[in-house]
Amino acid sequence: MKNFIVVATFKDGVTPDEIRALIPEEQARAKVLKEAGSIGFIQVAMPRRTVFLEAFAETEEAVIEIIHSLPFMKIWNIEVFETTPPAGVQV
Repeated sequence: MKNFIVVATFKDGVTPDEIRALIPEEQARAKVLKEAGSIGFIQVAMPRRTVFLEAFAETEEAVIEIIHSLPFMKIWNIEVFETTPPAGVQV
């Protein structure tokens, strides 16, 4: 299983009310994905309208599929980055 970081930014024009309306559904789906081992941490930097998610899958395409299952995907633009351990770290 590979490790990825997903950087999600809220699309232009998305309002706080639109975000709040999706939070319950987003939290429920994120819980399912965490329990399945598909995602790890989720960190939100609201002043920058940016979310950082850790995801686990074999391919970038699989990560995109996982992220597309989240309700917030309707209001996000995403970038996916495969991560590598720091130099000298044994995995």
